[in-house]
Amino acid sequence: MIDSMPPFKEDTQMPRAMLPTRALIAMKFFNYNTANAFAQPSVRGWLVVFVCGFLTVCILGPLLCIALWLFVKILRLLPMASAPVWEVSVGSAAGVIFTVAAVFGALLATVMVLGLARRKKRESRTPGHHSVIGDFEHSAFHKTWHAQPMLPTGKTVNVSAFGQGPSETQAALWQQFIARHDEVIAEATQALLAKGHPLEGCEKVTLTPSGITLTRDGKLHMGFEFATVPENFWESEADQPYPTASFTSALELKSTEWLRPYG
Repeated sequence: MIDSMPPFKEDTQMPRAMLPTRALIAMKFFNYNTANAFAQPSVRGWLVVFVCGFLTVCILGPLLCIALWLFVKILRLLPMASAPVWEVSVGSAAGVIFTVAAVFGALLATVMVLGLARRKKRESRTPGHHSVIGDFEHSAFHKTWHAQPMLPTGKTVNVSAFGQGPSETQAALWQQFIARHDEVIAEATQALLAKGHPLEGCEKVTLTPSGITLTRDGKLHMGFEFATVPENFWESEADQPYPTASFTSALELKSTEWLRPYG
């Protein structure tokens, strides 16, 4: 499947309505005026989640103790049942609940901070510039680079490939593609719109490159967006097909396919 470049900046804001009430209370307690606090790992974020986990156990713990106490009382009322005799003071029970709450809160907060740190590392990108490709961003986590160069049509396209930046082979392939842009696009369009394609009932179909992947072995894969006349020919976007084309290192058309969504 064609790999299209993910957006350079991802919106990491978490809607306030999605947070539980205990989290909102803890955020106010620590003077957190926005849910953005959970977007980056921090000591204050750790404390907020710790308090959420701690309060959760402190609320549920006594309820479980009461339920267990009632269960034992009912067992003792039954004639043939032998109920265990537990002599646990309120102070001892409270100590156990607080200990469990502290451990649970610490584990929950630590897991969250480690997850945020991993996501931050995964999303971090280093900007760069190439004389042919132009500006690009390198993802050290995925070991890929991503760019949005301009096509001869004046529109940008998402380009991605493995490596710390565009290699000489990748740059040469891109230059060859730009030089033969109209020819390559026309050939792919003709093959994709051959008899029997999914949009055959439309009066007109226009294909526009949306994502290009330069592979390790010097090939080029391309994904397209399509516009139809009449508009909205495909009623559901969830199950609409995705036209793709693969080219060799000499930009000879290798194959085309209308990919169907999973499910």
